Amino acid sequence: MKSKLAVASFVLGLVSFVQLFGLEKAVLAIIFGAISLKEITDGQQLNGKKYAYAAIILGSVYILVLFVTMLVKGPEMVKLLGKMRG
Repeated sequence: MKSKLAVASFVLGLVSFVQLFGLEKAVLAIIFGAISLKEITDGQQLNGKKYAYAAIILGSVYILVLFVTMLVKGPEMVKLLGKMRG
């Protein structure tokens, strides 16, 4: 039987890329993935390790992409907001 928490964290990791503001979903994917890995390692669940690892990787990649995007495009966004104010 697969860990339901591992599958849920995997889905959150995927959805974080689909929706525009997915930061909170990426963080939850990492947290739930880590919790489910601990449960699987302790023997409380039979399997789902791949889903948990995938969730942690997807959440981390999303956060990294968001961070790099903000570093590259952040100054342009600040200028645009300044022009919009007047």
